[in-house]
Amino acid sequence: MKIATLGIVMGDTDTRILLGEKKKGEIGVGVLSGPGGKLDPGETLEECLIRETREELEVELDPASLDLTARIDFYAAEEIDFRVYVYRCRILSGEVHETADMIPGWYPLTDETFNRTYESDSHWLPLAARGEKFRANVYYLDRARKFDRIEFFPFTDNT
Repeated sequence: MKIATLGIVMGDTDTRILLGEKKKGEIGVGVLSGPGGKLDPGETLEECLIRETREELEVELDPASLDLTARIDFYAAEEIDFRVYVYRCRILSGEVHETADMIPGWYPLTDETFNRTYESDSHWLPLAARGEKFRANVYYLDRARKFDRIEFFPFTDNT
């Protein structure tokens, strides 16, 4: 099982979310996603999210704003593939601009925005953007393809 982080970067008024259209990668080219990626050896979850956001969007997150909102286990063919820790957060410094990885933009919290994300994300991303805390299992028939179902569970301190 791989461990990863994902940032739900919120605007100043909590009415907009920073998402990037993925330009490359194994999966999801052309979809909207938050910054994040795989945990490196010796790295904390928070360090991973800050590093990945810096690499993908060239902005610095405010470490004090990091709020663990969700833990999502992604399954492919009924076997766990990724565990993703989702943090709601804000930008500390830097200007958002296109990078080799993403074309970023500020998007309203609407169905139209969420329908441009991965199919499963449209089910859980609105909850995380509103600051709701949860755990979830997301099932795909193939790795991040052929979305099957999602199950939600209560968020606990030892999530």
